[in-house]
Amino acid sequence: MTTKQTIEPQLQPATKDDLGLIQQWLQQNHLPSSDIPTRLDAIFLYRLGSEVMGLGGIEQYDSYGLLRSVVVAAPFRGKGYGARLCRQLLEQARQQGIRELYLLTQTAERLFEKLGFEKVKRRTAPPEIQKTSEFSQLCPASAVCMKLALVTAAK
Repeated sequence: MTTKQTIEPQLQPATKDDLGLIQQWLQQNHLPSSDIPTRLDAIFLYRLGSEVMGLGGIEQYDSYGLLRSVVVAAPFRGKGYGARLCRQLLEQARQQGIRELYLLTQTAERLFEKLGFEKVKRRTAPPEIQKTSEFSQLCPASAVCMKLALVTAAK
């Protein structure tokens, strides 16, 4: 009897060569992209081999983080890849030492609630997060602010 082993897509840091694809996907999905060239170090591609299935970012500000720019390519939507991508991003944030993760969303509130995020008032986000271009300039005031406390293992 043989067992079927599933290969899971993995996060890989974005490079300058990925910039065009990232900006195109964000624009197509009505997500902020104008600051991506200066925040490319915060973006990860979700790849299976050479195929990019999605992307997302984690901007770090000391022990706070901003989850942003989460997109799953159209052929992979509705199949659980968005949640799996987000779980990998959450693990990446933990590895970076982030203790509280924030995000703004207009379309994916239910997904993030399933991942443990809670709605909070935008003004309760730490000043480091409020000063980001996403919070202060790029996302509309109507976007829902959400927060997740990340539990890190004791060292």
